[in-house]
Amino acid sequence: MLLVLAACQSGDSPGLEQQQTANMQLTKTLHKHLNDQNWQAAGTLCADRIRYRDRTMLLADVEESRAWLLDHYRHLRYAGVRRALEIRQLYPAGKYHVIVEGLARGDPPDTIQPVCLIYTIEHNHITRLYAY
Repeated sequence: MLLVLAACQSGDSPGLEQQQTANMQLTKTLHKHLNDQNWQAAGTLCADRIRYRDRTMLLADVEESRAWLLDHYRHLRYAGVRRALEIRQLYPAGKYHVIVEGLARGDPPDTIQPVCLIYTIEHNHITRLYAY
């Protein structure tokens, strides 16, 4: 009987749940730093090299430096394209991925654009970012 109960339990291990929780917290912290324009703190959460893709790149992604990514976000903020990202929902996706549904608020203030971000997190650092 004990074997039957064990077979019916979820396949998620406590280690996976802990990793997913840590990854989602890292993602929330990153967005807080980006919204606060705390570039140095945001940089500590990113790997030295990051694979990046956004809506304009179609299927191609590029490998960029952490400095490039932070400059990219800084440019978006100062250009008024995006003031802040409001996270609406976070989803863990396996051991290494977090999916973020959010709203990017731009300038003028009533400019709102839905955003989906997919992060890959390895060794407690963001290594990939796909923005749609």
